[in-house]
Amino acid sequence: MYCNICLNIEGKVFMPAKKFFLIDGSAIFYRSYFAFIRNPLINSKGENTSAAYGFLSTVFRLIEEEKPDYISVIFDTKEPTFRHDIYDAYKATREKMPEEMAETFPRLIQVLQTLQLSILEKAGFEADDIIATLARQYASDDTRVYIVSGDKDLAQLVSKNIFIYNQSKTASGRPEVYNRDDIKEKYGVFPEQIIDWLALMGDSSDNVPGVPSVGEKTARALLEQFQSLDQVYARVDEIEKDRLRGVLVEHKAQAYLSQKLVTLDDKVQLDVRPEDFVMSPWDKKALEVLLKDMEFSRLITRAEKVHQLVSSGVTKEGLSEEKSNYTLVNDQDSFDALLKRLDKADIFVFDLETDSLDTLVAKIAGIAIAFEPGSAYYVAVNHPDSQLNPDQVLKDLKPFFEDGTKRKVAQNIKFDTLIMRQHAIMVENLYFDTMIASFLLNPTRGQHNLDYLASEFLDYKMISIEEIIGKGKNQLKMTDLPVDAVYKYACEDADITWQLMEIFAPRLTEIGLEKLFYKLEMPLVEVLMEMEEQGVSLDEDLLSKLSAELTGKIRTLENAIYEQVGEMFNLNSPQQLGVILFDKLEIHKSINMRKPKRTKTGQYATSEQILERYHAHVLPKMILEYRKLAKLKNTYVDALPGLIHPKTGRVHTSFNQTITATGRLSSVNPNLQNIPIRTDIGREMRRAFKPAASEHLILSADYSQIELRIMAHLSEDEKMCASFENDLDIHTATAAQIFGVEIHEVNADQRRKAKEINFGIIYGMSKYGLSSRLEISVVEAEHFIYNYFVTYPNIQEFMRKTIASANKVGYVTTMMNRRRYLPQIHSSNRQLREFAERTSINTPIQGSAADLIKMAMINIHRHFNALNLKSKMILQVHDELVFEVPYAEEETVRAVVCDKMENALKLRVPLKVDIGTGKNWLEAH
Repeated sequence: MYCNICLNIEGKVFMPAKKFFLIDGSAIFYRSYFAFIRNPLINSKGENTSAAYGFLSTVFRLIEEEKPDYISVIFDTKEPTFRHDIYDAYKATREKMPEEMAETFPRLIQVLQTLQLSILEKAGFEADDIIATLARQYASDDTRVYIVSGDKDLAQLVSKNIFIYNQSKTASGRPEVYNRDDIKEKYGVFPEQIIDWLALMGDSSDNVPGVPSVGEKTARALLEQFQSLDQVYARVDEIEKDRLRGVLVEHKAQAYLSQKLVTLDDKVQLDVRPEDFVMSPWDKKALEVLLKDMEFSRLITRAEKVHQLVSSGVTKEGLSEEKSNYTLVNDQDSFDALLKRLDKADIFVFDLETDSLDTLVAKIAGIAIAFEPGSAYYVAVNHPDSQLNPDQVLKDLKPFFEDGTKRKVAQNIKFDTLIMRQHAIMVENLYFDTMIASFLLNPTRGQHNLDYLASEFLDYKMISIEEIIGKGKNQLKMTDLPVDAVYKYACEDADITWQLMEIFAPRLTEIGLEKLFYKLEMPLVEVLMEMEEQGVSLDEDLLSKLSAELTGKIRTLENAIYEQVGEMFNLNSPQQLGVILFDKLEIHKSINMRKPKRTKTGQYATSEQILERYHAHVLPKMILEYRKLAKLKNTYVDALPGLIHPKTGRVHTSFNQTITATGRLSSVNPNLQNIPIRTDIGREMRRAFKPAASEHLILSADYSQIELRIMAHLSEDEKMCASFENDLDIHTATAAQIFGVEIHEVNADQRRKAKEINFGIIYGMSKYGLSSRLEISVVEAEHFIYNYFVTYPNIQEFMRKTIASANKVGYVTTMMNRRRYLPQIHSSNRQLREFAERTSINTPIQGSAADLIKMAMINIHRHFNALNLKSKMILQVHDELVFEVPYAEEETVRAVVCDKMENALKLRVPLKVDIGTGKNWLEAH
């Protein structure tokens, strides 16, 4: 496979030792699965492909970095081994391979076979025995054997020419390779002592018994003193500790049984020849088909590079990378040439480099444009050595960006377009955002930034922004840098965005997300841009008064708490609070409860969730109230005035489409969706949100019971649908059914309980959760839930079918086919599995509500523009839309908003919208 280079030293020719890599396949397969356990890789079919992906990444990296002359992958079999014959309980405690992991194993083997790799297994033997046989058979001064595994059993094989190879990087950036001395340093015993060390201390992972009470340190000390197990027993009388000597003598037979169990058999009969382990080029098309089926797009690119390596024997560093054609546009001739290219193009990627992340004031340093993969242009607009006139450049580019027949593509297109708008360029036809596409394809992916996506899908490491502008105090602005320092970085952004679009666009179509992407999420970008640009006006005087009021309330509450406790302490210190509540006052005893558990740092847990459990005692209630008031004051009342933008006199939040897995929008910098509304003082906060002009008012439009209406639609429950069709109060109607009374007889307490049950069911609340929320017994809560499902039987059936479907395919969908993957739905951990089941019920409901209001926002925005209205949508808070409206347009806006919200999507039940107006948000809502 590889040409070993001859070394000529003082006239003598030496051949470097060949490298034989033995991969412990079973161990690497498990390790790969658990490496992704917190963020598993789930493909569009709902399959957990973590183990297969991690395994193949390990193999490819090994070939790239080490260029082995020989390689083999060895697996365990399902059949019992000779070790089971001598000890029935061998590996009896080992858990069965997770089903989702086992399902991908056959396809992994297919891929390995297609790669022309040697794959070995033998019934009656473990992979370790085969590894031992091959290692000792082939290790020599001419061939060094490297065992790829983290299994300490295999350390017994380490010798002059046999090493343990761990791909985890050392400080030098190289993998860890363990020789004899390294094994001694790692385990405290030499390789030849590993067997006896394990025999003494046992191995819980394989259920090897060892000697009771003899642990790692004791076993190590015994071998330090006596060198071997035989010598331990030959000189057992020399052991000073009576108890240790006693257990050793009593369990001698068990020690020697354990020795047999951990000793690897290096005489396994294998029908192999050295040439079987030499890699050869494979069928690239066949491999691509397999990798595409598993949706390993990143590995397809990587496999091509490895194929070149295998075919040519050239080192990775010597491989000629695909050359990118990046062009700096910094003179009139090159700029004119780019304009001609733009004129002919019907689609292009654009990416801005700016001196700020503030879209209202950011200055454009330059604009990168791409028309195809591997090629990009960078127009130098505002650099110290820019030779083009900035104003003229933007003027000349304006018609191409404003041409609605040309499709525009970008990563985080809203950010770049907002900046262009501030420079009087109204970008039209926002066609494709790679960040949004990545999110839709897998909303639980966690990251959707360009660096991550390039690495994940193109196996490409991008130039770091810090390499260009530095970091910390020494960070420069893009406009401070010469163009030569920036243009390749900028072109790379545009180029990679194009390449990602080519991957994501067909995937969106393949799994049915095309309509969601092109008809909902991309049109929504323009709506959100205008909302962010518009911003919201605040009454600073009112906030100042509210701050003073809150300060007084907080001080009063602080003093009341100190009086209850009998001393002053730091209320904001969880450690001090825990000691006061549970050590000094022991409040748990007065209400017949246990103390909360301590955290990893040793202090009592005092979160809101924990303190609510002790609601029967007055002090936790006071502390929670103190926290709510302090948060309201610090996060909103005092903070918001400082966020008023000097250019506009308004607060400008950012709405994110790629954060919440259900599809809900989120609001950041600041978060205006989380203004408290359940308390009087929290509601008062909304009074500070006012129209910018005295002749304007605030209009609020809120969906009534949207999630329950969607539940009725999805479940097709006749009684619930009838309640909505007859415009009944759903909580009163539910109360009448589960309490067996007439609607007019339902009292406030019964309605409150029915409301908790209605919403609790949507969020998968258990009888214990309902018991806590209603402060009733678990038995009573169970009775309520039973009556609820008797009343609405289709809801229970909908929940059952939804969970069953999620189990089968690994994901759930909304009414517009938005997907949410549920990797923990098959978890062996009950809590994780039950959480996934609750999520599977809630996501189609909350996600459909999110899709519905987004569609309404798009339709309202378009209708406002068609009517040339001055009214502006300024906020979205989940089920509510907030507008700033001139008095003269109030009736028109009411009609438009009501119509578009109530007809956003067709449901089996009518949608209802509550609309209010006022001089501020509080009055309107």
